[in-house]
Amino acid sequence: MNLSLLLIIPFITALFILAVKGKAIREFALAGSSVQLLYSCILLYKYNLERLANSNETFLFQTKLSWFKTFHIDFHIGVDGISMAMIMLTSIVVFSGVLVSWKMKVMKKEFFFLLILLSAGAYGFFISLDLFSMFFFLEVAVIPKYLLIGIWGSGKKEYSANKLVLMLMGGSALVLV
Repeated sequence: MNLSLLLIIPFITALFILAVKGKAIREFALAGSSVQLLYSCILLYKYNLERLANSNETFLFQTKLSWFKTFHIDFHIGVDGISMAMIMLTSIVVFSGVLVSWKMKVMKKEFFFLLILLSAGAYGFFISLDLFSMFFFLEVAVIPKYLLIGIWGSGKKEYSANKLVLMLMGGSALVLV
């Protein structure tokens, strides 16, 4: 199985959302989130088949590419049982989020673009086996979270968005050190 498709599908969907106008935005967001959900289900099925075949590897479907050889930074992805659960949860939440937001009228293109981009960051975080990649995808997910909360949130949305970003970046810096 190619785990890179978990990242490619949301990015392609986000590009299509940016390119279309009118009511087709919702349909593209729904189609993209449906493909993500379907691919996650196929991935879960293949993962279970590999585990039933007595695979002794800790992580399955691994891919390792070197990003910066001099700094030993790699793009290393793979899945285990916990990451499979989180991938399934993410795909269900994104699909449900698109359906729940179906009647949104204010800046719907931006909303669905950010929601799909957030899913790409979440998938990348859950499949990362390299520390640099994990933090990269975590920070990719922070930007859409901030904007989604700051624009479409309720209550003290600006305060909440700022606090979330400060806590996430502070926690990331602490963990990285």
